[in-house]
Amino acid sequence: MIRKHSSRFVYALAVGLLAPGCASSSSESAVGDSREPAPAAQTRDDDTEQLPPPGYGTLRQDQFTVPLEVGLVGVKVTPMAEEVIRLAAPDTYQRLKSLRGSRSAQIQDIARRNGLRQEPLVVLVSFFTRQQQEEFFPTEVQILSRGILYFPLGIVPLTPDWGQQQLMQQVTQSALYVFDPAIDLEVVLTVEYRGVQSARWISVVSTLETERARVFARAKS
Repeated sequence: MIRKHSSRFVYALAVGLLAPGCASSSSESAVGDSREPAPAAQTRDDDTEQLPPPGYGTLRQDQFTVPLEVGLVGVKVTPMAEEVIRLAAPDTYQRLKSLRGSRSAQIQDIARRNGLRQEPLVVLVSFFTRQQQEEFFPTEVQILSRGILYFPLGIVPLTPDWGQQQLMQQVTQSALYVFDPAIDLEVVLTVEYRGVQSARWISVVSTLETERARVFARAKS
């Protein structure tokens, strides 16, 4: 039976779906907040000895991305956890790491307001269409892991027209989604958008395991 994780989904849609072009809104909303800060978050990767060393990966981004097509809208979901992106080719790793780092203030603000004690799972989500114009629904991206359905705790827009929720042909709209760190990327999970599910992650797990072993081998040699 699927249980819906509370995940404080109410995160007030204002976190991500504010006005168009508000990529930095979530950090600005914290200005003047008199609440005591939450304890320092532990990272998802506290045990660095278990992390593959950077610079030895060869994976392309699409090899650890889950694609979906819902009607005329395409969706790409890419987990940006360090243990995943370190297996990417060096240029891809640096690009994704820098992208995540550029929004670290907004991400940590969302984590703090949701009371997280661990680093959240950050996921890059992109919407696109081949039609002249289509609507998309940002908050309807969910992840099913170990029988629990997780909603995003917050959304940090990357593209200026994100808030309009409209797709134009050949124009991609992207954002960083902040999820509960309880999601386990080492097991089978399902990505869902508007009732359509993709279980492609099962093949991604196998790809990551193989590449991880190769990375450690390359590093030793």
